Amino acid sequence: MTKRRTPRRSRTSNPVPSTGDLEQMLEVLFAFDRSVLEFSMSLYDVPSSDQDILREQNRRLHHALREGLPRILEPSQSRV
Repeated sequence: MTKRRTPRRSRTSNPVPSTGDLEQMLEVLFAFDRSVLEFSMSLYDVPSSDQDILREQNRRLHHALREGLPRILEPSQSRV
C-alpha cells in the first residue's frame, strides 16, 4: 500500500486578514465579550444602575476597537 499524500495548504505572504474576515472575527469576539460582561454582572450582583454604566463603557470600547483595529493591523512601512 502506498501512502496517500495530503496536499499542503498554501500560505499567503500577508498575515493580515481581509476586511470581511476581520469584521466577522470582531463580531464574534464582541458577542463573547458581551456574554462575559452579562455573566460577570449577574455573578457579582452588580446593581442595575451600575450595569447600565458598564454596558455603556463596553459599547464605547467596542466602537473604539471597530474604528482603530484595522489601522493598528495594517502592516507598517518599515517592515516592507
